[in-house]
Amino acid sequence: MNVRCLCLFICFFTAKFTFGQSSHSNGLHTDSLNYGGLERKYMYYIPAGIENSDKVPVVFFLHGMGASAQIGVNVLGPQYHARAERDKAIVVYPDATSKHWNDKLGGSYPLTDKIDDVGYLTSLIDLFVQDFKADPKRVYFSGSSNGGMMTYRLSCDIPDKIRAIAPFVSTISPQVAEQFTSAKPIPIIITSGTADSIIKWEGGQVKVTRTPRLFSGDENIAYWKARNGVKSNAKITILPDIEPGDKSTVEVHHYKGKNDVILYKIINGGHTHPTLRENGKPLVSGKNMDYNSFETVWDFLLSYR
Repeated sequence: MNVRCLCLFICFFTAKFTFGQSSHSNGLHTDSLNYGGLERKYMYYIPAGIENSDKVPVVFFLHGMGASAQIGVNVLGPQYHARAERDKAIVVYPDATSKHWNDKLGGSYPLTDKIDDVGYLTSLIDLFVQDFKADPKRVYFSGSSNGGMMTYRLSCDIPDKIRAIAPFVSTISPQVAEQFTSAKPIPIIITSGTADSIIKWEGGQVKVTRTPRLFSGDENIAYWKARNGVKSNAKITILPDIEPGDKSTVEVHHYKGKNDVILYKIINGGHTHPTLRENGKPLVSGKNMDYNSFETVWDFLLSYR
């Protein structure tokens, strides 16, 4: 390669994406990555004692519409970071542009319709693999609402880079499902509420993003059973109703196979994440408090190696 070609390559690479000088010390950090001419912020948590590890798992969490990486840290941090210390895993909280991911659900959200979030998140995976010794075979994604939908999209667009996924309060669209009927199987744990007023259990339109229709909860499970080649019926377990005041209960539907499909069906649950009730804290309308969904999801993801 002559000098002129080398210079052109360097200029192109720098214009496409540039990595910041990230900190490798224990704790929570904020950094940015320049991708496609946009400065993309992300936050990440480094557990103590991974300096001598050959490779470490990495768990990504994608926030919902109107939220941010910081909100993700505030909501999940206490649970995810404790698990990260125990399991010696990195946690990454990327930020969407305009507080919305381009989830490719067949609707329209003009502020992000042309944003290459798949490319950005792929580059972020590569950054942590290259610079933080993240294990490329143990990359996991979880996400809430619009972040859950983006998680579904990534499972279709870059399945070879993701070991398992955990979408909260979200489902997949018929458009995506039809396009990826033979996509690579990926283990999945789904958390959905039957009284969700935004991503409705019965499926249908999402007005805020002009999405004509999403799958119902049952259609979503049928897609994942077919994609993952699961032939067995679900083993259904009812969790103890330790907080009857929350007026909701939890059914666990486990479709066991090489790539499990697990549904935590929150009966009468809303557009929220189930967590245990803290001492002295009030009940929250629509929020199940019979188990900690964040810890459950983490343990599921990390079980796949």
